[in-house]
Amino acid sequence: MKTLLTIIQKRRARPARPGGPWRQALALGAAMLVWASAVEARPTIVFSCWIPPNLPLHHHLTKLYVDAFDAMGYDFKMHYRPNQRALMEASTGITDGDCARTDTFGAESAASPLVRVETQIASTSLEAWSSSPAVTVSGIESLTGHRYRIGYVRGHVAVQALVERYPALRFTPVTSAKHGLKMLSAGRLDLFVGTSVSTRQEIATLQLPEAVHSAGHLMVLRGHPYLNEQHRSMAVPLAEALKKQIPDGGWHFE
Repeated sequence: MKTLLTIIQKRRARPARPGGPWRQALALGAAMLVWASAVEARPTIVFSCWIPPNLPLHHHLTKLYVDAFDAMGYDFKMHYRPNQRALMEASTGITDGDCARTDTFGAESAASPLVRVETQIASTSLEAWSSSPAVTVSGIESLTGHRYRIGYVRGHVAVQALVERYPALRFTPVTSAKHGLKMLSAGRLDLFVGTSVSTRQEIATLQLPEAVHSAGHLMVLRGHPYLNEQHRSMAVPLAEALKKQIPDGGWHFE
């Protein structure tokens, strides 16, 4: 009994190691933070998008993709880029995909490394705008036989296809819809053609010296997301995740 008592007294008499309990607590806390970070960290998918972030459609698409990729176990971000740059970044793998291109994009760009996601997210029109209410159009063929100066945003794939198909038409590329609409209002263009939903939203944000008017619709555009080919395996699950959030056939905008 004396021996046991002596051992206990000696252990009690040992000086505590400086900072021992605190050091252990800090080490445990750090380990838990590292573990929590490892558990919570998720890969992030990034899309480039030609739709300016000041337009409501940009925010609608961002939320759509955030929710869809969240259901798939990914975080999501969308970066605005001018039309042609957005396409270049998605094609070269700088970003993981493009927010919206027409359903015919693959046929018009056969060499593209982008994979179409088989869910139509939206449909809209390619619409023509004029500063003169007297000018009207009804389809692309109605432009032939006129000498209209027609502006469009450089890199707009659907319009670029028309440029190549109708070389006699006087198409003029501009850097942005805002730039083209200002040129139209100033009389430097006779028509401006662009995606109906984004052009209408752009017009609502501008103060133009002369009002511009819809001259009519040229064709229907059906939008799909596109993934870089390195993410081909995501195409089917993304299509299914998107279908759960949007009506059959996607949103329709005019």
